[in-house]
Amino acid sequence: MKTIIFLIAVLSLGCSPEYYVPNSQNVPIMKAKGQTNFGVAYNESEYTNGFEIQTAHAISDYIALQFNGDWVKNGNGGYLSDSSDDYKATGRILEIGAGYFNKIAHHFVFETYGLLCFGKLDLKNYTDESGYDNFSAKFNRIGIQPSISYSRKYFSTSLSSRLVHLKYKDINGDDNATNYDVAYLKANNAFWLFEPALTIRAGLENFKLQLQYVYSLNLTDSSFPQQKDIISLGVKINIDPTNLKK
Repeated sequence: MKTIIFLIAVLSLGCSPEYYVPNSQNVPIMKAKGQTNFGVAYNESEYTNGFEIQTAHAISDYIALQFNGDWVKNGNGGYLSDSSDDYKATGRILEIGAGYFNKIAHHFVFETYGLLCFGKLDLKNYTDESGYDNFSAKFNRIGIQPSISYSRKYFSTSLSSRLVHLKYKDINGDDNATNYDVAYLKANNAFWLFEPALTIRAGLENFKLQLQYVYSLNLTDSSFPQQKDIISLGVKINIDPTNLKK
C-alpha cells in the first residue's frame, strides 16, 4: 500500500508531466498466528508528499493478509513551489495482499506477498490560454513482494523487492492541454516495474519508528516520466500473541 501504496501522481516538470510515484512497502515481519501489525507514515519524493497507512494480520502460522492505503499530492519543491494555487496534483491508492511467512533461522524471517492495487490520479492546472486544464486516469497494479528480515527485540532491518505490472485505464483530459499528453499515456499505458527497498526499525518491543527507502526501476521503458524513488518515516505498532502469553 505508502501501501501500501505507490504512489501515482501527475507532476509537471516544465512541459513534461510525471505519471508515477512508488508507495512504501508493507513488510510486517510476521512470526505467528494472530499477530497484527499497524503503521502510519509520511512519505516524500522529489515533487510529492503523502500519508500512508499499513495493516497486516496473520490468519495462520504461515499465511498473512495485508491492506494498505496511500494519499499523495504535489509537494513544495521544484516547479510547483511558487504555483500551488495554479497547479494541483493528487493521487490515491488502495492495496490488498496475501502471502506466506516463515522463520527461516534465528532472528531471520522470510515473507512473500501477492499484491493487488487500485488507484486514481487527478491533475488540475490553470493556464492563461484555456483556464483550467483537467486530467485524470485510473490504474491497477499487480505483483509479488518477497522480503527477508533480521528481527531483534528493539531493532529490525528488512530487504524487500516488488515486481509489479502497472496499467493505466480511463485516461481523460483536454486534447489541447500543454502540461500533459493524453495520447502519450494511452499509447504507453502498461509497464513492468522492479522496486527494491530497505526498511529499518528501532524502538520498543511493540512500538518502533520506521525509516524506508524505495527505488523504482521501469523495466519496460526507462524513459517513462516517473519518480525514481521515495523515502518514508513513520511508526509501527505490533501486537504479537506470543508476547501476550509471557
